[in-house]
Amino acid sequence: MVEEYRVDLSALQQVITRLNSLVDAMDGVGTTAEYKTELPEGYLGQRFAEEAGLRNAHGKMKREIADMVTELKSMIADASKKTRTVHDGYDAREQEVRQSMR
Repeated sequence: MVEEYRVDLSALQQVITRLNSLVDAMDGVGTTAEYKTELPEGYLGQRFAEEAGLRNAHGKMKREIADMVTELKSMIADASKKTRTVHDGYDAREQEVRQSMR
């Protein structure tokens, strides 16, 4: 008896759609981290030694978050691309099998 397997192509397509949505959402996160969290000089107060250190630490953290968002977007895009490749491969094979049965 031959065992049958089936790949749910719609589920793979759903994964691709969700991953692409994540990448789009990450654009907003990256923009917020980069442009909406500025600490101008004097914003935290004036005439105390720690003010510059706090601003510098904030700037460093902003850069680190931006780098993390970029890396995460890259990883998600890669997973989406690989899922698309798997989807297309299974779809092509399914079409070949259908053609051969005619």
